[in-house]
Amino acid sequence: MKALRFGGISPAVLRELSGVYQPFVKAVKEIISNSYDADAETVTLEFGPDFESLTIKDDGIGMGPIEFVRDYIRIGKSHRKDEVTPIKGRPRIGGKGIGFLAPARYCEMIELTTKKNAVYSDKIIIEPNGELNINLERLFMHGHEDEAVLGCIDIIGVTDEQGFVLPVDRERLTLNFHEPVYHRCEVWYEYDASNFELTAKINFDALFSLETSKSLEQIESFCEISIDTVSDQKKYESYTQVRLNNIKEFVKNDLKDEGKKGARNIGSQGGLEQFEWHLSRIIPVHANFDENLPAEMQEYIRNEIDHNHIKIIMMGSDQKPRELKRRIINPALKLSMDEDKDILKQFDLRDENGEVFGRGFLVGQSSLILPAELRGILVRVKGVAVGEPTFFGLDQILSGPLKMALTQISGEINIFRGIDAVQDINPGRDGFYKESKTYNLMKKQLVGEYSDRAAGIVKEVINGIISRSEINSSLTNFLKKYQSYRDTILEASQVIANLAMDNPEIEDAFYNSTDMSDLKLSPAVLPKAEGKLSSFSVYEEEDLEDAEKGYKVNYETKQLFLDKKANIWKRNINIGRQNFDIELKHGNKKNVKMFCQVNPITRKIYINWDHPIRSSMGDTQFIKHCLATIASNLPQDQLDTYVSLMTSKV
Repeated sequence: MKALRFGGISPAVLRELSGVYQPFVKAVKEIISNSYDADAETVTLEFGPDFESLTIKDDGIGMGPIEFVRDYIRIGKSHRKDEVTPIKGRPRIGGKGIGFLAPARYCEMIELTTKKNAVYSDKIIIEPNGELNINLERLFMHGHEDEAVLGCIDIIGVTDEQGFVLPVDRERLTLNFHEPVYHRCEVWYEYDASNFELTAKINFDALFSLETSKSLEQIESFCEISIDTVSDQKKYESYTQVRLNNIKEFVKNDLKDEGKKGARNIGSQGGLEQFEWHLSRIIPVHANFDENLPAEMQEYIRNEIDHNHIKIIMMGSDQKPRELKRRIINPALKLSMDEDKDILKQFDLRDENGEVFGRGFLVGQSSLILPAELRGILVRVKGVAVGEPTFFGLDQILSGPLKMALTQISGEINIFRGIDAVQDINPGRDGFYKESKTYNLMKKQLVGEYSDRAAGIVKEVINGIISRSEINSSLTNFLKKYQSYRDTILEASQVIANLAMDNPEIEDAFYNSTDMSDLKLSPAVLPKAEGKLSSFSVYEEEDLEDAEKGYKVNYETKQLFLDKKANIWKRNINIGRQNFDIELKHGNKKNVKMFCQVNPITRKIYINWDHPIRSSMGDTQFIKHCLATIASNLPQDQLDTYVSLMTSKV
């Protein structure tokens, strides 16, 4: 092991920077982000016994010794990288240049092992200052001091600041200029990293134990590096493994917390469950879909939101691997893109030129969203979450039903261009800077540009939720009414059966025809809803598919379908072990004065729903009154005085 000198920054500054990544899961996310930028297909996470350690291994392109010193173990960027990764073309999600400090507060040290199978081209910057002969060995050995690396480097050429080739002779790693040069030059080289595996131990406890006044230039043991030549078999492999050793006690206690039994919110679940939940939400992994989410929206999320992803494998204590997928809303009821357009939104976010810079989706439902952590809009930049789910301040200005509707909305946005990690996003990815142009464009399209009221796409979903709430309230009353009809008929059936045990004539009365075709020929009373549901068309179906509790509502087309096979809509009564169907009729169309009529042959009981006495008695009492009239064999045409007394007002 050779110690790495790393200078120029006070330990106090590094302590402050390490505090950016809170809580622990964000530090792990940062390590996985490096794997993502390294074009890894799969990352494996495995905790050691009692959470003493965490090993994170990927199959990405790895790092050579020069890259490690220049790019990884460094504060800030050494040079600008391409915006996309070299193999998969992923948009890079790193960029602040403090990622190696991410786990600093959570473990004593990390041990990183990496191997790169590649011959790649790069450059270093030099300032000749008029010297004709310059040896580059010290530049290439800076940070690791392993001479074996020098044998794998070939100088290709030298260019000036404008990119013009300079006349120079090369003797291995020595440049011989033909004439003095006093400006900066770029030295281009090729490096074969496939022969080496690098191991680095970064001791955070040693770093943070330094006095504040000291500089890292004085550190001799902050980072120790060893470079080993690999076997021919291992030469063609690429990988990086980061092991967090001696994890701090407070982190272990959090992970071991068993949580509350039956907890519905993530915050009350066990520590490891919370860790996996939050990790899956803040890194680019596939979503775990519920069958109640429309297939079209699942496909949209898969292709437009999750098109750049990485596979995370969690190794449990039983050593059985399982893929980590992020959880999104599981709608309480099955939704359709055709029938639920008011609460389902798929949308593009566009800049002033009409160019798409992000895509997202919103899902509303008619009940409170659980767990609570799913409420709000999770904003992701290149697949990585920024901050917690948000409503962009609407929860502070709305009240009453409007505010309540926010607890029934969940969604995600993925911004794939127009955001710079340094200029737009706070350290630690806790949120956006308020002056971010792209952030404000997104906010305007989602919630509007007014500070005192909602607008935009979110307001459309709020309106849909409130409208449905009012409709569902009317629907509840509608269901209660018809359930009361059903209950009244069943109750009357039981009473008639009990009374008939001592007096059979009660049931016999239903078999004496009173049918004079008056009510039989009258129009049937069709189901009709009231309130907000009154604008809906109601249909009775013989075989209704996908019906919930005997009915189905199409909020988009304002249609209510009733399943005639469902018990709630049945109006039949058992008399003497025979089934009689009860039909409600508009008797005023035929000027019928009778309460009801019975046809024992067709097993039909007709009730005059337009009879004036119904409004005096109420629906259920009138149904019971009609059945009692038949069972008592009362002469209906002789009850004029009774009707007048019940319906007339003095």
